[in-house]
Amino acid sequence: MKSTSFLSVTAYITLLSGHTSAEWQFRSRPDLYVPRLNITIPATNDIAPGYIFVAPYPSRGHYEALPEQPAAYIFRNNGDLVWSSLGYLSGFVANFHAVRFNGQSALQAFQGSIDANHGRGYGTFQILNGSYRPIAQVQGLTNKIPSIHEFRIVNEKTALIEIYNPTPYDLTPYGGTGEQKWIIDGILQEVDIETGELIFEIHSLDIVSPADSLAPILPDTGLTGPDGWDYFHLNSIDKDDEGNYLISARHTSAIYKLSGKDGSIIWQLGGKRSTFKLPTELKFSHQHDARFLNRSVDGNIETISFFDNSAWNFDDAKSRLSPHSSSRGLIVELNHVDNSAKLIREYISPDGHLAESQGNTQVLPNGNVFINWGQEGAVTEFRADGTPIFNAYLDSGGPVQNYRGFRHEWTGRPREVPAIVAVRSSKASTSVYVSWNGDTEVHLWRFYVQGGEQAEATTGRKIGQAKRDSFETVVTIPAQRIDYLGASARVFAAGFAVDGTFLIRSHAVVVREDVHAQVKKEGEVEPGEL
Repeated sequence: MKSTSFLSVTAYITLLSGHTSAEWQFRSRPDLYVPRLNITIPATNDIAPGYIFVAPYPSRGHYEALPEQPAAYIFRNNGDLVWSSLGYLSGFVANFHAVRFNGQSALQAFQGSIDANHGRGYGTFQILNGSYRPIAQVQGLTNKIPSIHEFRIVNEKTALIEIYNPTPYDLTPYGGTGEQKWIIDGILQEVDIETGELIFEIHSLDIVSPADSLAPILPDTGLTGPDGWDYFHLNSIDKDDEGNYLISARHTSAIYKLSGKDGSIIWQLGGKRSTFKLPTELKFSHQHDARFLNRSVDGNIETISFFDNSAWNFDDAKSRLSPHSSSRGLIVELNHVDNSAKLIREYISPDGHLAESQGNTQVLPNGNVFINWGQEGAVTEFRADGTPIFNAYLDSGGPVQNYRGFRHEWTGRPREVPAIVAVRSSKASTSVYVSWNGDTEVHLWRFYVQGGEQAEATTGRKIGQAKRDSFETVVTIPAQRIDYLGASARVFAAGFAVDGTFLIRSHAVVVREDVHAQVKKEGEVEPGEL
């Protein structure tokens, strides 16, 4: 059950400053309808540094519900917006987080379409720089369309991607009828980002038999290519420093290490042919996001992480049997001497989420673990010992989900100009609102008035300033500081870094009447008074 008893202080302030409705969050950016974080465990002092990276979208069966604008978002720990991808990325957006590419910090994201009925999609992979401008698009030279599940940059040069390829296949040995003749072949590719050259490719049908699948062949499965039997469902790819690959297949409930030379299986964890003996506490199913963590010098011990869904969403009773009552983030040690697997640590949602789809486990540089609960639309950060130190739902009352979520440090310096609006809030004062989508560096906003359309910030007269502590900053200016210029008065803002360095100025705008102004009721709080 989703908790809605605690609303973050920042979200409450945003509700107040919205004035007229819950949707109108920012006076300077009325085009942005941003998901609100319902923070049930506020961030503690031992939270890892960085921002929250998510791309929430409506839950299955609720596609007309929240969020109003499915997109990629960067949030602060208090739920305050840093960046909305509206206008930068289009279509369905997923796998959004910070990376390193060609020696610089960058953002990566999938953009395209989602086929929610089959749990896959089609599109392209984008890389943006610190100004949110595209600097690369991953475009392989093969005639195959990437899907949504994996986009992982390796050594800042190549990309791991996954492809769902409908393939004619005889399904009768696996319970299919004579009419069911299509299967989905999961393809792993590594491509050079700059050239699109194919570096490595392996097909699931070449290494894993359909007999290993736990996915039922339903009556409407396999009749056409788009409805092909998704026997494998490749959903993550990683690569180690020896050139080998780690993949997760949801529909075999197994994780595989593959040779980087020929794609052959080195070992398998889980499923019908597990190389390792699994203790009861380690049994898992329909997992996502398997990652290499470390390896002993002699290679005998490997440690990996993954997200154990312990659930799936096929419409048959048997498939709903779960090995655990909650989904979990797992750290697992594999011993290649005695083929044993050991559960090092498990991380369970404070609300006991059981996510039938999606999800990921991110081990942070300081040892904390950040977990996205997939279909449940929530994220949690834990200390290494399993103590939850931050928890938030990616909505404030509507059903949403999020494929993967991350925490990363990030510096954003947008190229777009700040947005500003000045409104006559009363006969005695003017309220000025300013925001800069994606900025992480402005510490202080100074506000100026000038006559006409003069271009230089130095030509304006300073009329106020405010420390930037939210996406949108508002300051209330006494009317006489502006009105002396009459109809020629124009207001603009200039942003300054914490060391006083000038960063940016907005366009100059006229003061407009506030058509949404309402009579202040007893006990109401005006923007700027908090």
